[in-house]
Amino acid sequence: MLWIALYLPDLPLEVVNRVQAGNAATALVVDLPLAVSDGPDNRPFVLSANPRARAAGVHPGMAVAAACALATGLATMRRDEARELQAVRQVAGWAAQFTPSVVLERSGVLLEVAASLKLFGGLARLLGQLRTGLSALGFRASFGVAPTPLGAWLLARGGHEQAGVRACLELSDLPARLGELPLALLDWPRERLDALAVLGIHRIREALALPREGFRRRFGAAAQSDLDRALGRAADPRPCFALPDRFSSRIDLPFDVLDTALLDIPVARMLAEMEGFLRARGAGALEIVLELEHGRSVPTRLVLGAAAPERALARWQRLLRERLDRLELKATVSAVAIHVDTLHGFGEHSSSFLPDATRRAQSWHELTERLASRLEPGALFSVAPRDDHRPEQAWRRADGRVARPRVGTVAAVAGTPAGSKASTASAGSTASATSTAPAASTTPRTRCERPVFLLERPRVLVCAESRPQYQGPLELVSGPERIESGWWDGRPVARDYYVARNRAGEGCWIYREPADPSRWYLHGLFA
Repeated sequence: MLWIALYLPDLPLEVVNRVQAGNAATALVVDLPLAVSDGPDNRPFVLSANPRARAAGVHPGMAVAAACALATGLATMRRDEARELQAVRQVAGWAAQFTPSVVLERSGVLLEVAASLKLFGGLARLLGQLRTGLSALGFRASFGVAPTPLGAWLLARGGHEQAGVRACLELSDLPARLGELPLALLDWPRERLDALAVLGIHRIREALALPREGFRRRFGAAAQSDLDRALGRAADPRPCFALPDRFSSRIDLPFDVLDTALLDIPVARMLAEMEGFLRARGAGALEIVLELEHGRSVPTRLVLGAAAPERALARWQRLLRERLDRLELKATVSAVAIHVDTLHGFGEHSSSFLPDATRRAQSWHELTERLASRLEPGALFSVAPRDDHRPEQAWRRADGRVARPRVGTVAAVAGTPAGSKASTASAGSTASATSTAPAASTTPRTRCERPVFLLERPRVLVCAESRPQYQGPLELVSGPERIESGWWDGRPVARDYYVARNRAGEGCWIYREPADPSRWYLHGLFA
């Protein structure tokens, strides 16, 4: 087994300030001295401080009163352990994309990665991905690597003030690597640590040098068990984190904003978190909800959809940016949240040197998603066939409502598809030819052609010498196709449709009614 420990030393600070300086306007506010306090209300002490506060001399353990005296304008916030736990769970959900064996700790997570090293290109590359990903989420982490979970955790905690990774890959080397670490990292009770300090024992190697049985009787079996588990001499089973069925993340802003451009950083971090979660679940999202909180006012909810299950940060970020650019905030934003309530199966696409059908479909999906994010809700929709032979009734919106075609609306896929037998004759409709039609091509047709565009209402055509005119005289190419239907709902039609072409080569879908064969109508245009 091989464990990677991700220790988050600044977690109390990061949960209240995950919005770092991303532009000048943000830097004016975020780059102020800030500290998180803990302890009793009458004597609080500094638990964590940002770089600006540390540069002024503020350090963990200092009394808040002394810190305020050192750093002019120091802002202090009380520790929120519930939010810290939620942040650790969110990091665990993101980290589960690298291994299913993720264990929660109080200020970080543990990953068992022995089976994942080959997949991610080795330990060094995996650590690089973890470091880069956590930075994108807004967390600073210290890494420890060891064959035991407690050993990795101690290495990570002991090296959080140093750059790099503290690693021990061999079980036999653990006593030497852990020996120099202070016993305080084991989170033993203060009474036990004080008793050991009286004996001059401050480090793990000094505790290991004591007689084993005497140490157990003097300081308890639990203390000896901790040392054994750290060194791999005793089993250390850990319950794995169970991924939730939905994704939800929320970031409180350190200041209220009225400019949507200042939301880019928190939104990007939550989307990165969402991408890792969806990868861990092997899923994608068809719809995400961005929620902007306005204090006591009703939150603003923006719902974005994708044409196919998607999880890439860049794609969702582009869609959200399109929507936020058009959004006019009526109140300041105090917090931002992203929710994905339903997960969908996701299949990765293999790479190809030449564009294939999958890549072309992906480009089409990206176009429709960008249009949907720019247009008003409901302006862009998908269509589905309807069991009706009247062209204007033969398709519907995918949400179930019948959609009237308009000029510029793709309707060919909405009616009966090209090549479909249902487009000619069935109960309630007939297809036949009339002898009074102008001469048309006698080439046998294997399918009934349908135009790409349908007019909202058929247009009456001018006739000259009994020939319909549309930007010149029309030459009939094929037809007729009789559509006679609708007697059951009081809107019957009886039409003979033809495919015609004018001198410019434009294809037209025209018809006339048997009751008045002298009048011609234009109903659609071919691409």
